[in-house]
Amino acid sequence: MPDTFHTRDQAAGPDAAEEILRRSYGDVSLGSGVREDGLSYSEELRGDERLLLGRHRFGGDLSLSFELPFLAVGLASGRYRWQAGHEEGDLASEPALFQPSAVARGSMDHAAVTVVAFDPAALTTTARGLFGEDRLEASFLSAVPVSAAAARHWRAVHDNAWRQVDVGAFDSPLLRASLYRQLAVATLETFPLPGDHEARRTTVASRGRAFKHALSFIDEHASLPITPEDIALAVGTSVPELVRAFDMHLPFTPLQYLASVRLAAAHRDLQEPRDGATTTVASVASRWGFPDEATFARLYVERFGHAPQRTLDLAG
Repeated sequence: MPDTFHTRDQAAGPDAAEEILRRSYGDVSLGSGVREDGLSYSEELRGDERLLLGRHRFGGDLSLSFELPFLAVGLASGRYRWQAGHEEGDLASEPALFQPSAVARGSMDHAAVTVVAFDPAALTTTARGLFGEDRLEASFLSAVPVSAAAARHWRAVHDNAWRQVDVGAFDSPLLRASLYRQLAVATLETFPLPGDHEARRTTVASRGRAFKHALSFIDEHASLPITPEDIALAVGTSVPELVRAFDMHLPFTPLQYLASVRLAAAHRDLQEPRDGATTTVASVASRWGFPDEATFARLYVERFGHAPQRTLDLAG
């Protein structure tokens, strides 16, 4: 199976629409009324082993029932009422979370629906790392957000994620990993898990502050021989907490981010050699803390697509 997939499909009638929906989402059944009234349907899906993003347009007035094989959060424009267990709501007003193997129902009228779906095991791993709870499961207490503010935050993250997808972010492994983190963290913050939500919210907020301070410290001190311990001390946290703070926001560890900043600085030095000094690839690599010229050259080619000597030659 490829690392990612991107599919588009459409249907001009209810039977074909039901077949497409079942192929994408498992056990989905359209209500009987749509057989008489007709239906147009289109969908676009992007996904990998952890995350699925779906856009769906329903041209008609219909009802459906579904039992998903994964955990999904939905949002809609138009009319879309949902019911799951004893809960119900309006996807046009706020997002709702549907858990795997739980029957839910929806009724809509010419609705555009987006779906953000997660592999439950992957989301559980993320939740345990995010909150530092080794036995935590991504099994939610409610389909409804914990607050209106949390719902607005999830919508904002959702909208930003789709903007990134529309300019090609899903095609980049690093950007795709970042998309997963953004949406997973927002989901874990927005919907209630067993345990102390307020304590977890405080933990997430403190890690957000630590992350921002760490970025500033690294950017300002990249030319110095700083270590993860130095960064953690500067922002007032521990190294494990620092790593978790980075994992919330980036597909990088603190050391990987430091190396990225140093690589960018080395690139600038090669583009603009210092006046009155002999600039070589080896001297620039040494100045920015790379252990040897070969390692530096390999990382440089991966980042910029050509050897560092070429940049230096063009600058001369």
